[in-house]
Amino acid sequence: LLASANSNIDLDIDPLAAVWSDALTDLCMFVRNAAAMDQSNQAAANSADIVSDIISTIRVTLRCEMTYPEAKKCGAAAGQALSNMATNNKPLQRQLMESEIRDCKSPIESIYVYLLASTNSKTNMAGLMLILNTIKDDDSLSKLLCTTETGQMLAGRVGEMFGESNDDEADEKTMLYVILEEIIQRGHLTLLLTTDPALEAYGLLNALAVYCNENPGSLVRSQIFDMSLLTAIARILTKCHDLLQNVWKSADDTELGDVGMDDIMAAHRSLASTVSILGTITTDIEQQLAVRVLDSGIIQQVIALLGLLSQNLPRIEKASTASTLPETESGLIKRLFMFKCSLIQIIGNISHNNTAAQNLIREQHGLALVLDHMRIDDNHPFIKEYAVVALRSLLENNPTSQAYVSDMEAKGVVQDPKLASAGIQASLDSSGHISVKREASTNTFNVKENSGT
Repeated sequence: LLASANSNIDLDIDPLAAVWSDALTDLCMFVRNAAAMDQSNQAAANSADIVSDIISTIRVTLRCEMTYPEAKKCGAAAGQALSNMATNNKPLQRQLMESEIRDCKSPIESIYVYLLASTNSKTNMAGLMLILNTIKDDDSLSKLLCTTETGQMLAGRVGEMFGESNDDEADEKTMLYVILEEIIQRGHLTLLLTTDPALEAYGLLNALAVYCNENPGSLVRSQIFDMSLLTAIARILTKCHDLLQNVWKSADDTELGDVGMDDIMAAHRSLASTVSILGTITTDIEQQLAVRVLDSGIIQQVIALLGLLSQNLPRIEKASTASTLPETESGLIKRLFMFKCSLIQIIGNISHNNTAAQNLIREQHGLALVLDHMRIDDNHPFIKEYAVVALRSLLENNPTSQAYVSDMEAKGVVQDPKLASAGIQASLDSSGHISVKREASTNTFNVKENSGT
């Protein structure tokens, strides 16, 4: 019946499309129920080649699910039938992975992609369950998913769905995370990021951030974060830096260059996840992992980003008349990238009891940057406290860095023309303290009237 229906109808033009879809739904629901955790029925379905009929049904109905609600319902039933037929059926799981992932000529024609591209959440869940049951406890199939063109597209879609979901309690988001957790635990996330990690991979990074928070053990971190994964993270930081530099390249800060808002949002999400990951893994970091982090180039990129943000995000002090960033498009973009505290925290974490990190950060001008943030900034509450803690780690048991800071003494005073015209003179005493006084010959300056100045 399934084979006959699929070979004799075209739902796009058939006037009885809704009727056909209802009939196919009933057949698919029968197969779904019969195959649920029943190996004898699964074997019977395999021998009757019902799998190919179910796959055809999925393709036929999901192509027109936006036109016919009945087709949308049928696609979900067919997806659930396929998922049930593959549950605990390793031969079928492998067959589907090989035909629909490894040997698929066009990724968008893969049945897995059809299921995840549907607008029906039930169809999506059927696809996710099929993927999870296939790769769970199977290293070879998990690797196949992460190394083929179609598989990488599919895994990227899973990550994208995870990153876009805002409901942490939803069953779908839980399923998405469990799939990505399986990929992370097997060390296959690197395969999805090493070639040329895109900023659109923020969903994968978000899942990795969650995984780091839920698995704080140093041994777990050391196993997951190999050199390849750390190098990929460094490249993502580089891409975020370059994109932001392009955004702020205009001298008057009124143009966005060639960057679109979608790219900016992707950069923000990627940077947020990456900063969270680095903040977690550098806390009480294990020695071997610390060496890898330093060798990967991550710290250089963290310092470069901190410098870029410091240059383009104005410090708002309490004495300043400005209290908010300008409400321009670029001003709104600046609000997205308030990561200076987190970047300073990473610098402090990695330098704790680590002379090599302390020296590298000093040589890359990171120590000077941290010192520059030991002032009030209403845009970044507690940034001064973050800088103080980081400074302690940067200077502890490092005479060279301590001398570097000690040499930063005041050398002289630059006179302000406006103050000078009002008879105010600044001077530097022998101890390095600055004093301000009014010249005795000037009678025009009224302290009371100019108290604001």
